[in-house]
Formats: sequence, structure tokens, C-alpha cells
Amino acid sequence: MSLQYLREVVVASADVAASVRFHQEAFGLEVLDRDEQGGVLLGVAGAPAGHLRLVPASTDAATQTVAEPPAVWDLGARLLGIYSHDLDATHAAMARAGGAPRPPVTYPYGAASLSELVGRGVDGTWWTVPLAVPGAHRPSAAYDADAERLHSELHTAVLVVEDHDAAVAFFEAAGLTTLFDGAMTGDPFDQLVGMPLDASLRLAFMVGPRHLPARLEIMSFTGVPTVDRSGDAVGIRRLVFVSDDPAGTLETLTGAGAQPVAEGVVRGPVGVEIEVVAEVPA
Repeated sequence: MSLQYLREVVVASADVAASVRFHQEAFGLEVLDRDEQGGVLLGVAGAPAGHLRLVPASTDAATQTVAEPPAVWDLGARLLGIYSHDLDATHAAMARAGGAPRPPVTYPYGAASLSELVGRGVDGTWWTVPLAVPGAHRPSAAYDADAERLHSELHTAVLVVEDHDAAVAFFEAAGLTTLFDGAMTGDPFDQLVGMPLDASLRLAFMVGPRHLPARLEIMSFTGVPTVDRSGDAVGIRRLVFVSDDPAGTLETLTGAGAQPVAEGVVRGPVGVEIEVVAEVPA
């Protein structure tokens, strides 16, 4: 029994219509569905997962829009990731849509190098956008269907945590595998995320058995003043994972320390809700 991949990420939005426009203009995501509660499902038509569901926030939208947006290193479900074939084009699209992208940076990643940009979007959500290198990026149904697309479906969701090892162990207990876990400090990582030169981040990249999108990353930071923003009413609220055995996986997660929230839903590291569902046959 194990988690396979992220089918969708649920984001509570202060203004769903404005958030839809941002994600369409910045990343080319399409409206796949709308529900009677005002929620909108975004993604890439034909890609079975890596979706983004925007739902109305439970508190007054005006209050949320004037709140100080979280820093990239603040604790919580903090970032979403998407591939791009052209980081300069993505930077321009994010800026036009009202985001705040940082310049693209190239840095060593294992035995190779990776080009990426990080930027703030809307609803308290940051974005990490790695360059999709043909033949080298992780599986993407969106790119398989249309190799000329600028952006993929969601590539990853990122939790920023205080206890890195505990968070990694939590998801490994449910079947995810850690492909990379290492510290990144100094130039050029300060340029990538805007942290001081003497600060550092640690990143674990985790995948299911088939490496399908969306995947999971665990981040932790040292040398920066973090604030716990996991209780914000606006932002990433829930990760919806596909499992080959939902009931068994939920039992495993509960045994690893998750707290039940509702049927099929538990609360995991930094308060994120984790819903576990069965795979829908193609």
C-alpha cells in the first residue's frame, strides 16, 4: 500500500475569479470543471493529475488581501511547482499576470545542473519553475500530449517544515521514495529564493513508484526568521493523493502521526490536509 502521486492540490482563494485569471495567464492552465460551491478545477486537458483546485476562502476576502504575504521560507504548505520550456517567457508571463517572479538561476543539482525561477503568485502561494530539458525532465502527461506547450501540469507541491527528517519519514512510511535530500547554501541559492548568503535550505524530492506528477518536496531553512503560516485562511489547504490502497494508506499515515479530519482525510506535517483516493481507471 502506498501513495502514488498527487492528483490535485486545493488552494483556498480570497478571490477565485482573479486567481483563475492569474493561473491562466501565468501558466496556461485551463478550466477543467466548476462546482456549485464556487470552486474551480484547473489543469491541462488530457493530463489525469497535477491539477489545481481553487476554492473560496472561509474568511472575509478583503481581510486576506491586505495581510502580509508569507515569505518563501515561512512554515506551511508553501509552494507549487510547474515545468517551463522557456524561463524568460514564464518570468514575463508571471509578471504580466500580477505575480512577483525572481530572475532565473542555474545551479548544481546532483551531478548535473538545473535552471529554475522562484516567484510569488497569488493566494499566499509561491511557485518554483524548473526548466524542462527534453528527455531529462520527470514524466509529464501534458508534455507527452503536446511537446510544444510552454508549461506542464503541476510538477510538485512543496511543504516548508521545521522538522525536516520527521516530515520525510512521515511520507516515506506511506510509500514515497526520496530521490534527493541535500542542503543548498550561498550563491546562487540566495539569488534563487532571496535568502541571506549565510542562510541555507534543505530540500528532499519525493516520488511515488511511477514518478508521476505531481510529486512532493520537503523544504526546511536555517538562518532566516521563519513564521508559522500554516494556519492562514488563504493558501494551500489540501493535497489529494492517489493510492493503490486508500484505506491501508490512511491507516499507515495515522500510525505515523497524522490526525483524522474527515472520512478519507488526515492532517499531516505543518497542518496540511491529506486526502487519499483511489486511482480512476483511464
